[in-house]
Amino acid sequence: MDANTTARPTISDEKVILLPAPTAWPIVFAFGITLLFAGLVTNATISFLGAFLALAGSIGWFRDVLPVEKEESVTAIELPTPVVTSRKEVAHIQLAELQLDRARLPLAIYPVSAGVKGGMVGAVVMAILAIAYGVITKHGVWYTINLLSAGFFPGRNTTAELVQFHLDGFIVAAILHLFVSFVAGLLYGAALPMIPRHPILLGGLVAPILWSGLLHGSLGLIDPVLNDRIDWG
Repeated sequence: MDANTTARPTISDEKVILLPAPTAWPIVFAFGITLLFAGLVTNATISFLGAFLALAGSIGWFRDVLPVEKEESVTAIELPTPVVTSRKEVAHIQLAELQLDRARLPLAIYPVSAGVKGGMVGAVVMAILAIAYGVITKHGVWYTINLLSAGFFPGRNTTAELVQFHLDGFIVAAILHLFVSFVAGLLYGAALPMIPRHPILLGGLVAPILWSGLLHGSLGLIDPVLNDRIDWG
């Protein structure tokens, strides 16, 4: 064989590796969230379309990764890499001088499903507290439910209208409440492995404070009727 001839990889050199399958659902989900909030300042139809796309995107996204992540086979060819160095001596690292600390890794982490379950439990508890607030303040059971959906029905801004039962308002409020609780629980579950210590403190105090701060800054745009009737203190 000529010295200048380069050896080509054979079939035996080929390896098949698994990579996550490409998916467009995250883009659909993001576009749906964008339309959902854009409809609050334009038209309710756009918000309904955004909610539908966001729900479809989240379901499609989760079906791509749960319970088993979808993968695709890719053929990879491993080429020999020549090992070269310009060093003339071996470099030694003095570990004692660097005083490296051993990595501290948790023995177990909470699954994402724990956050989703927590979000659903929180949805039930918040619904009970909201209805109880309406009864205690003598506004009735439907007052807080109509306040939650008031951003989709700008015409219903008087107390007389908010204390009545509206089927469309109830459906919108239920979907919005479950969706927000699901997303909040999902984000909490995703954050748990990053902060594995003190999950009760994180979920019971830190996360509600951060969530309240986020609502305080954005609720005036999302739902002005609800924002005007909240005593933040």
